[in-house]
Amino acid sequence: MISMLFPQRRILANSFKDGRALGRVNDVMADGKGGAYFTVGGAFHVSAEGVVTTVADQNIRSNGIMLSPDGKTLYVTNQKVVLAFDVRPDGSTTNRHDFGTLNGDDGGDGMAVDSTGRLYVTANLGVHVLSPDGKHLGMIPTPRRPITVAFSGPDKKTLYVPQLGAVGPDGKPWATPEGVRNTGMTIYKISMVAEGFKGRPK
Repeated sequence: MISMLFPQRRILANSFKDGRALGRVNDVMADGKGGAYFTVGGAFHVSAEGVVTTVADQNIRSNGIMLSPDGKTLYVTNQKVVLAFDVRPDGSTTNRHDFGTLNGDDGGDGMAVDSTGRLYVTANLGVHVLSPDGKHLGMIPTPRRPITVAFSGPDKKTLYVPQLGAVGPDGKPWATPEGVRNTGMTIYKISMVAEGFKGRPK
């Protein structure tokens, strides 16, 4: 289900056009026009009126989704690469293409952008940084596998990176009984010279 919480609480969509339930939605990115982009086995858009359309659902294993600072480019992770789409004024997309790679890493996940348009992409080994034209600039190594990332703080110069795994109060790794999914996570924060994009929450 995709819901809006502000300025009013309402459901945007809870099914596709053919009536199928959306299932377990992964990442969501507000489009700034009352709708949102989201991933669930592919990439999709729901308009402010609740109309769900497909961005991509073929040859894609999506996870993270992010808009460029100017809102004209949509990024979607696809395992070892980041895809990009041109965004039309009505929110529809065109021109699917490979934007950049994760320098041999796998498991592309959550993303964030900074004030200059650099893209921060989490994957198995850490947080990869791509230039606005898709060049791999480097990687911020992390002690655990990161799954998402966001700039925050008063000046948006702190990068928050939630990562899989946690330590319990006894100092031992957090564990769950066999058959129970372990969702223990630890959030790390990194002081940055770069500043997150301030034109929207993320």
